[in-house]
Amino acid sequence: MGREPIRAAVIADTHGVLRPEVERILETCDVIIHAGDFDTQMLYHKLEVGQPLFAVRGNNDRGWSGGLPGIKRFEIGGVKFIMAHERTNIPGSLGDVQVVIFGHSHMYQQQEINGRLWLNPGSCGYKRGTLPLSMAVITIEDGVYTLETIWLEKGYGTPEDAIAKREKLKRSRYERQQKRHIQEKKDKEILFLTAKILRLYQADVSRAWVVKNTGDDPELAGKIYDLCGVMETADAHQILAKLRAGT
Repeated sequence: MGREPIRAAVIADTHGVLRPEVERILETCDVIIHAGDFDTQMLYHKLEVGQPLFAVRGNNDRGWSGGLPGIKRFEIGGVKFIMAHERTNIPGSLGDVQVVIFGHSHMYQQQEINGRLWLNPGSCGYKRGTLPLSMAVITIEDGVYTLETIWLEKGYGTPEDAIAKREKLKRSRYERQQKRHIQEKKDKEILFLTAKILRLYQADVSRAWVVKNTGDDPELAGKIYDLCGVMETADAHQILAKLRAGT
């Protein structure tokens, strides 16, 4: 005879924040699974009052959290779980565990490895940077589980959508860094050229020779040489600044 389905809310990294929309979802669940970083004892007690709470200690759970384990094995409706706050703390020997839960990164992760679910529900409390707020609900019936990902912000759909958005942001940051790096390299090269032309000007080398024999940009070399004549007491940095100003 089958039992009624069990809904288990899976959350992590709340950091003292329990959002109203999260509370409404928790009210529809039979148990709560929290992968650590409550941050406050008040939030821990608030969660354990309503439904059974399976929890581990996070790196920000100090003092009051001495009774919470660092690693916890448990079973819900015939499904076996293991949980730690950080993925690196999950032991190598998992036995017949079906679901591995962890947190810490605030980033939603869902991965099947050798028929076993590895799940980081992300953060549904404290928002870190551009990472979307998220949680999960696992429904268990007759020893079989199904997973529902819940995104708490508009603009995020499937886990793939969220990953794509994060990757786009990463690429954008990388492209800006590369552009800045290229510009800095170019500035150093022009400064070096300016210093070289300034020394040649001071040695009375002709403009025609300098334009022909320094660098790959005769027009730029001519502009720098002319500025050396206008700014006879200036150093290479001052001449380059004048060149950038376009005057």
